[in-house]
Amino acid sequence: MFRRAESILEVAASPGANSGPTAIILDRAGQLRVMNQDGWSRSGLIEEFGAREVYLIKRRAGSVTVEGWSANDCCTVSTKQAGNPWTYAARSHVTPQLSSGLNDLSPSVWNS
Repeated sequence: MFRRAESILEVAASPGANSGPTAIILDRAGQLRVMNQDGWSRSGLIEEFGAREVYLIKRRAGSVTVEGWSANDCCTVSTKQAGNPWTYAARSHVTPQLSSGLNDLSPSVWNS
């Protein structure tokens, strides 16, 4: 996910890139959808398209940020133009997930 977010940032920060808020969705069928983010929340995109991954591209005052989410982790990569060249910052967070069922958290009773 992090590498994909970096690739998206590289394209989004290039000269001539679309300037509006953009969402990139990897849907349940494995297809990428690129669309205008206006009027959509992250959870709305996930629900509507059955998204496995969502990337939101935000542009503000000389900076570009890509926020990525999946069921298992999230990351944020960004650029800021401080004169020239672009500077780059990144942060990633992995959210722990339970890999087994809910019954694993309930008390166990053993018969001897």
